Amino acid sequence: GPPPTQNSRFSRAAENDKDYVRPEDRNMGPRGDRGRFDDNDGGMGGRGPPPTQNSRMMRGPPREFEEQPPPPVPTNSRFAAFAAEEAVERERENKERDERRAQRQQEYEERTGGQGGGRYGDRYGDDRGPGGGRFGGRSDRGSGDDKFPSSMNNKTEFIKPELPKHLQPKKEPEVILPPVSAPLALPGEDEEAAKARIEKKKREEAEKKLAEQKAVEEAAAKKAAEEAAAAEKIKKAAEVEGDLLSAFVSGGKSGDDLKAWCEEQGSILPSVEKLVYALLSETEKAKPDPECEWAESTKYGAALVSLVGDNLEAMMGVLFAIQRFGLDLGFPKINGESLIQAMFRAMYKFDLAGEEAYSEWKEDESPEREEGKGKTIIQTMDWFNWLDEDDEDDEEDYEEEYEE
Repeated sequence: GPPPTQNSRFSRAAENDKDYVRPEDRNMGPRGDRGRFDDNDGGMGGRGPPPTQNSRMMRGPPREFEEQPPPPVPTNSRFAAFAAEEAVERERENKERDERRAQRQQEYEERTGGQGGGRYGDRYGDDRGPGGGRFGGRSDRGSGDDKFPSSMNNKTEFIKPELPKHLQPKKEPEVILPPVSAPLALPGEDEEAAKARIEKKKREEAEKKLAEQKAVEEAAAKKAAEEAAAAEKIKKAAEVEGDLLSAFVSGGKSGDDLKAWCEEQGSILPSVEKLVYALLSETEKAKPDPECEWAESTKYGAALVSLVGDNLEAMMGVLFAIQRFGLDLGFPKINGESLIQAMFRAMYKFDLAGEEAYSEWKEDESPEREEGKGKTIIQTMDWFNWLDEDDEDDEEDYEEEYEE
């Protein structure tokens, strides 16, 4: 035959791998120890070509064929949202279907009285008995017997497991400790001194409690006495109110004499509102005076000014008295001007009402003073506009003086 090829790449590879030992054969003896038909040698007796080393097949598949992770699950997409809505809708439909089924079952049981639960129970009635009809036996199976309750009414009850009594641990008896009294004596104090100190403290606490109770009783008695005195004063004032009003408007006293008389009456004198309303009703009803000359200091003005002073409520009382007087007369007009507006202007002139009193009167919403209030406000709009303009002029003058 042909001579063997020398110095070829196959010869060099065989020469380099002649001492190669496979991993599964490394723990065995030398090649001569194995038989010809050794299972680990594949029946080759140690012969055959050496395994291929460092080849691409030994290195494994290329990187592009390696197992790749699964694609990410799309989230927050319209398909995911649609799927979620579809699941919610399906759950709602199932719930409604169960409710309808339970309702039909309940109506059926109410209609049949809990009997004839079978499919043909109502059709043939109860006279046939369990075996009386063709479908009697079937109807009896759904008759609602307690031995076979409906699956819809089944409820699982969980019972807490307990050990038998003879296996339960015995309870240890509760230890009752003897009462312990706190030491009476303080450091450096004998027992007698401690008892005296404790008794003194108890006596002081009792005296303090008694004094507090006595103070509460005295305050209650004082309050009751004050309320009784006020009630008596109100009663007395109510009895003499008519006489005082008549004496005030009679005209027997005027100027400073009338002022002194009002001061003598003190707290039993009626309010300014009642005095002014009585004065207007008695002296001005027949021929009302828009200029209110009765408010001059030589007549009734001195007494009224002393009674009003800086009291905002008293000033508002004067305006409410004029409101009631205008309501009695029907809110007339004199010389082309409403009587109420002329009298409001006169009260400002004679210092019986200030700008703040007019504002408070306008804002007041007392139910007892509501009658005639709207008409009065309408007829005094020009007067309140003048007051607003006067305030603006005063502010401008103040600003000019401040700038200078």
